[in-house]
Amino acid sequence: MRNTILVMVGLVAIVSALSAQSTPQHPLPPPPPENVTSSAILVSDKEPGKRLIVEGRVFAPDGKTSVAGIYIYAYNTDAEGYYSATKTFYPPRITGYVKTDKDGRFQIRTIMPGRYPEMHVPAHIHFNIWGAGYPFQYAEEMRFEGDSYLTPEMIENDKKAGEFALIRPVTSGSDGALHCNVNLKLITRTNFPGELPDYLK
Repeated sequence: MRNTILVMVGLVAIVSALSAQSTPQHPLPPPPPENVTSSAILVSDKEPGKRLIVEGRVFAPDGKTSVAGIYIYAYNTDAEGYYSATKTFYPPRITGYVKTDKDGRFQIRTIMPGRYPEMHVPAHIHFNIWGAGYPFQYAEEMRFEGDSYLTPEMIENDKKAGEFALIRPVTSGSDGALHCNVNLKLITRTNFPGELPDYLK
C-alpha cells in the first residue's frame, strides 16, 4: 500500500511539472529580471527590419481603471517571420520585459514583425501579462492595419472591442521609426491550461 501511495505521489509530481512546462502551443515566459522598468528595447541596432515603437496602457477588467505594476513579456518574430535564431518556430529570440508605470503605461521598442513563412497568418506581437494581484494571462495578439492576411471577419470582430481593438494603425514618425499604440484589458482568471510555475503566481 505504501509503495502504491509513493508511486501515485510521484506521478502527480511528474504531471504537475509537465503541466508547467513551456511549449510552442502554450509558451511561458522566463522569470523577469530585477529592476524591470516601463520601457524596453527588444532588439539591437544591428537587427534587420523596420523599427517599431509600441506605446501601451493596461487597464483593469472594468476597462476604465489603469493598473500599475503589471509585468508584460512581449515577443515577436524577426523580419523574416521566424522566432528563433535557428529559423524555427520556438523559442522566441526577440523578447523583453516591461512593468507598467503609475499610470499603467509601457513602451516597447522592437521591429515590425515578419509574417510566418508559407502561412497566411497576419504579422503580430505577443503579450503575456500578470502582476498587481492579477493572474498570468495571454493577451490577444496585437496585429496591424493594412496587413493583407487580415480577413474581413477578423477586422469586423476586432472593431467590437472598441478602444481595446488589437488591430492597430501604424504611423511613420519623424524619428524614422514606425509607431503604434495599444490598450490591454486584464481578466480575472488565468487562461494558461495547466499549473503555473511559482514566479508566475
